[in-house]
Amino acid sequence: MKKSLLVLLISAACGNAWGQTLSVEERLAQLEKKLEENARELSQTKAELNKYKQTATPVFITGVTNNQEENKSEINHENTNGSTAENTPQTLKALSDFVKEDMGFSFTGYLRSGWGTGNHGSPKEYAIGSLGRFGNEFSSWFDLQFKQRVYAQDGKSAHAVVTLDGNVGEQYGTAWFDKDSENLLQFSDIYLTTTGFLPFAPDASLWVGKHNLAKYEIQMLDWKSHLTDSGAGVGIENWQVGAGKLSMALVRQDLNAHAVNYPATKDAMQVNTNTVDIRYKDIPVASNTTAELLGRYSLANKSDSYQNSENNGSHYSVKDAWLAGAVLRHRFDAGGFEELTVQAADNSLASNFALISNASPGYGNGDNYYGEHTYGKALRVISQGEFYPTSSVVLAHALAWSAGNDIYSYDTGAHTDFRSYRAVVRPAWIWNSGNQTGVELAWFKQTNQQQGNEYAEKGYKATLFHALKVDTSLLQSRPELRFYTTYIRAQDNGISQFRFADRKKDQLTIGAQAEVWW
Repeated sequence: MKKSLLVLLISAACGNAWGQTLSVEERLAQLEKKLEENARELSQTKAELNKYKQTATPVFITGVTNNQEENKSEINHENTNGSTAENTPQTLKALSDFVKEDMGFSFTGYLRSGWGTGNHGSPKEYAIGSLGRFGNEFSSWFDLQFKQRVYAQDGKSAHAVVTLDGNVGEQYGTAWFDKDSENLLQFSDIYLTTTGFLPFAPDASLWVGKHNLAKYEIQMLDWKSHLTDSGAGVGIENWQVGAGKLSMALVRQDLNAHAVNYPATKDAMQVNTNTVDIRYKDIPVASNTTAELLGRYSLANKSDSYQNSENNGSHYSVKDAWLAGAVLRHRFDAGGFEELTVQAADNSLASNFALISNASPGYGNGDNYYGEHTYGKALRVISQGEFYPTSSVVLAHALAWSAGNDIYSYDTGAHTDFRSYRAVVRPAWIWNSGNQTGVELAWFKQTNQQQGNEYAEKGYKATLFHALKVDTSLLQSRPELRFYTTYIRAQDNGISQFRFADRKKDQLTIGAQAEVWW
């Protein structure tokens, strides 16, 4: 290194002298002069670098972000111990936020995974949508969302969004993705979303692509009270109209419409369907209380060939279906929330109200449409939330009542009347913000009456658990590590015909589970 530096210095000193005749003494004099100049420049550079180190962080962070004055006050604030704020978590967060904003990229996601074993071999899930998911799910799920800003100028912005999600089985060491196995993978979202492009709604989001309006989950029961599955669509969200915010979407979901002898034969034809989904939310009602009105209408765009198949009676008639509802949301001052939902639906949307394990309102049964739907209707009332009876106790719950008349049941057939009751409560003792011990108790009962025949399904569950957490909320704080033991009993199984391993009606399991979103 020193030899290389010496060669460079000699070259710089001699410069044009190589073409001249100089004595050794003259060449050494020029070299000495250049060394003195370089020493002075190095000293000046060191001084400037030390000065820059003292001021560079505030200038770097506050010089580009949108909230310049707010960030500057954070960074220049002195701690009580005399150290500057450039070493505080607030400043690190400001730096992190700056990097994300500068890059316009974010990576968010969710995952759930765990281990479990049962007293009759491999544990089996039963009636998750009625008894709850805690201690009753044995698969791994993930959602990964990638969002990149592709444009930002003059109050307009555009982001490309891709969401990848799937299920990974917990049974085998290999987990190759395959639609016919327990390992599933899909792109649930691929769309472009923009703001500022609509002059009449500059703050609203306008999107186009494979996407849908927000899904409302009944978290403890693992199904959605309101959703619209989408193959692709166009929508506007959070448009301030009057006291609330309006969201609308037009989405496509084609279905495999089956022949009337399904499932004896798998003869199906693709039918194009479209859904209009409308929400009006954040309507102020009282202090900490808002309301939302929601509705959807699904209809088929049938080809002539399918219309002919309907007319000659070889395939089921794909009928329009509607759903309407209202949601009342309240947040408690002491922490926690309550959400009360009332919904009504007809035809195939009503049919899904009667499902035991997944009561999400779909236009078909998954991607399949079948059954003789006769404009039967169903109604349901759902309550979910959590609150703190004392500072040391937190209680979460999910309660659902539903009933329908003259619907098509995917379990018991056409012209079914049903009644369903589901109740899950989870009280927990708060040792501290990182430790809770509790129990989840669940019970459900459903009866289906179909052309003079009655079918009954009933069961209960008890889960004892200890959780390692990062906050006290049961439903809204993650990550969480859970250690549990669960007892489930299927008292009646006249609707699902379900049995645990060894044809048993009950199951005892122990397990551990992790859940996190970021």
